[in-house]
Amino acid sequence: MKYLQNNLKRILLVAFSITLLLSGCGTVNTNSSNTYGVAVTDALGNTVYLKSDVKLASGYGSFADCWQLAGGEPIGVTEDALEEQGLIFDETVEIIGTVKEINLEKVIALNPDYLMLSADLTAHLKLEDSLKSAGIKYGYFRTDTFEDYKALMQQLCDVTGRADLYKKNVTDVENRITEIKGKIPESTDKTVLLMRVYSTGVKAKRDDNLGGQILKELGLRNIADSNSSLLEDLSVEQIIKENPDYIFVSFMGSETAAKEYLKENIENNPAWQGLTAVENSNYVLLPKDLFHYKPNERWDESYEYLAKIVYGQIFE
Repeated sequence: MKYLQNNLKRILLVAFSITLLLSGCGTVNTNSSNTYGVAVTDALGNTVYLKSDVKLASGYGSFADCWQLAGGEPIGVTEDALEEQGLIFDETVEIIGTVKEINLEKVIALNPDYLMLSADLTAHLKLEDSLKSAGIKYGYFRTDTFEDYKALMQQLCDVTGRADLYKKNVTDVENRITEIKGKIPESTDKTVLLMRVYSTGVKAKRDDNLGGQILKELGLRNIADSNSSLLEDLSVEQIIKENPDYIFVSFMGSETAAKEYLKENIENNPAWQGLTAVENSNYVLLPKDLFHYKPNERWDESYEYLAKIVYGQIFE
């Protein structure tokens, strides 16, 4: 009997010790989360931990917009956020340069806890060593697709703790996109050319940008996918040869200067008017707010804009 009692005591002691150990582990994990904040991983795989009161600066207007949509307020932004996108910030927010030329001295003086940069801009990638030397944490992001935007907003809303804003600015938007895509025929033989025009040139684009990705999801075949020469040297002759059903144009830089280049080098060609897309009024100049700047909480509007042009009868 004494032997059984001793064994019972040992069993109870071990069970009690295990309970304390598991309880302790849970406490450590919780404190660790509170201490270090929420893990945020950028497009290049770099991870940092941010708290809800993080002092965040943005080197790209769209990312500053995302931070606001998540319930945050940046302490520093680039000029494009105000001048091109018309975002409104607190008067204490500092301007840290332009999107293509961030003023590193201003960033260092501002001393943010975190600086958001674009993974697609060489000028931003070149800042990495200097930021490391200055001890400033940073992350490189891209939002070329809705999925990119969704992933970024999930992390930012986790930092701010605003699940309600994630629902409003992501989940509800995604539901509307799903509804739009649900109306699209499963198969189509329609072809499209997406052009990006600058003040000094024009290029065909594939699905490596938001407009091209949406067109692909809407079931259109981009003629640039099967003719890589269009990407290198776009000419009216090549476009005539392919004769797409739709031609969409997005602008980069000065829209006025880009339209001048488009008119002088493309539209003034007599053969241009004979294209199927032009004859059928399916030659469309895309608005910059939906197809150059990242649409963010307006992604559904970008999808709907193109869907109505291609499948207008379905959306009437």
